[in-house]
Amino acid sequence: MSRKSAYKQVLSIGTAVVLGFALFTGSLDGAPKLLSPQSDEQAAALAEKQNESPNRTDDEADLVARLESGTASSTDSEDDQDSGDGSESATTDTADDASSNVTPIDEVENPDLDRARGVYLSSIPDYAGNPYVALRADSTHPLGTPSFTLDEYERATEEGCFKKFSKLDSLGRTRKALACVGPESLGQGKRGDISRIHPAGWHQQRYDFIPGQSLYNRCHLIAWSLCGENANRKNLLTGTRYLNETGMLPFEEQILDYIHDTGNHVLYRVTPMYNEEELVCRGVRLEAQSVEDHGKTLCFHVYCYDLQPHVQIDYATGRNQASGD
Repeated sequence: MSRKSAYKQVLSIGTAVVLGFALFTGSLDGAPKLLSPQSDEQAAALAEKQNESPNRTDDEADLVARLESGTASSTDSEDDQDSGDGSESATTDTADDASSNVTPIDEVENPDLDRARGVYLSSIPDYAGNPYVALRADSTHPLGTPSFTLDEYERATEEGCFKKFSKLDSLGRTRKALACVGPESLGQGKRGDISRIHPAGWHQQRYDFIPGQSLYNRCHLIAWSLCGENANRKNLLTGTRYLNETGMLPFEEQILDYIHDTGNHVLYRVTPMYNEEELVCRGVRLEAQSVEDHGKTLCFHVYCYDLQPHVQIDYATGRNQASGD
């Protein structure tokens, strides 16, 4: 055998050995490993598994389930999470939910349902001549039972007076306000002008049969007399004269009288209730509970109707006209 032929034979043998070693041990210099044989069923199962999205953790799955069912407890959507940043007032709480990636349950835009409190707008009885209706009433609490959380009540007992106003929603509508009011929080002096503020749905009209003629008032959620908060856009909504004077005012005066008589505090929340994307609320919920005696003296949870007798209101826009009756 010539030297050239012998060299080729040795080279062929060496190449075969290297390739055999690579096939046996895995990959060599980036060569792909050989997969073990598998059945068609195994291949399909593997492909399906690779296409699956990552599994949620137990906590995430539980949160999603509660968000979808609307059964989460009120502690999951406390006012601490969804209250406004108070940029319009130095005295307003600066805490907000900007740092959270999870939308609090009662911020989900389904205005017909306050998920955290279990109150449906569709469950409110039609107006029958009384400016308000009691919610969750029983023999012990004929004016209704508030739904404050333990954390809210503990904050009132530990901190005393505070006030928190939720951010306006995506339609510019005023949302809820929570406060603990007492002797330290009451408005002092003369209330300032608020005419420059036009809440969502503000289409003012005058009617001779309405006291003062104006259909709409800039209704404070937490009355200025109780908290001293006046020209705060988060604390003002478009409400009828009837809502402001006949519906809300008697309850605000009840709180004010209690504070003057006792020097104690009241935990108070006001929540406008909207029908879908309408700009004017159908009514507001008022919840109040005396703090020092755990609601024994003052306790109510009522819904006040935002309407005006003899006026037809388009709640989607705020436009209105005499009803002709």
